[in-house]
Amino acid sequence: MIVEKLMRRYRLVTKRQPLDLHHYQLPYKLHFGPGPEWVKPSTHWLAIDVEHTSDIRLDFNKDQSLPLPSGSVSSIYGSHVFEHMSIFAAPRIFSERYRVLKMGGSFRLVLPDAERSIREYVSGNRDFQLFRRRMERAKTKYNKDYSLFEALKEDFLSPSGQRALGDNTLAHQNAWDFESLCNDLARAGFRREGITRKQFQETSCRDFDFEGTYPAEANEDYRSMYVEVTK
Repeated sequence: MIVEKLMRRYRLVTKRQPLDLHHYQLPYKLHFGPGPEWVKPSTHWLAIDVEHTSDIRLDFNKDQSLPLPSGSVSSIYGSHVFEHMSIFAAPRIFSERYRVLKMGGSFRLVLPDAERSIREYVSGNRDFQLFRRRMERAKTKYNKDYSLFEALKEDFLSPSGQRALGDNTLAHQNAWDFESLCNDLARAGFRREGITRKQFQETSCRDFDFEGTYPAEANEDYRSMYVEVTK
């Protein structure tokens, strides 16, 4: 009954057919921006991305709602994806994650560690692996010689490489340290005592055991912040 009601009420904000949840099991589990190498652990999982091949196609900056009922999701995972939403979209997006997550459910965010990047910039570390990679890419792709600050700035603002978003669009357009992330999550409804900073592959939820088993930015622990939230 819940699936029939959902299919009548919700439609994806794209030209695709209505989302058919008969192919998935409750409680749903969501992976945002999983990439092509990720293999779904079970039929509970839905892949959400801007790409046409996703189960739910979603452009953060055009639509922040999820075509799912409240409390229908037990786990949410997103690695290096939520920084792609604008500062104006963030409040609604985090509120939607809170809405669909059931009580006791887990939300794991892997984000660029902006605080680490700032420390490396202040120390003048041109050999920081992330900065070096960005400088090499700028030279190869755009024939630009990046300054250290330009390498740092891509933590906060960077051009998008996703064709689905079109030309002259942004990838990174948001950033947090742990304190500011806690503030945004608390404003969305999450309890501060339920927010915990973790390490790579350290988790309190077995649903996230796939982290590190396939190529992903989550594996780059030298420049990532791992945070887990329990509703």
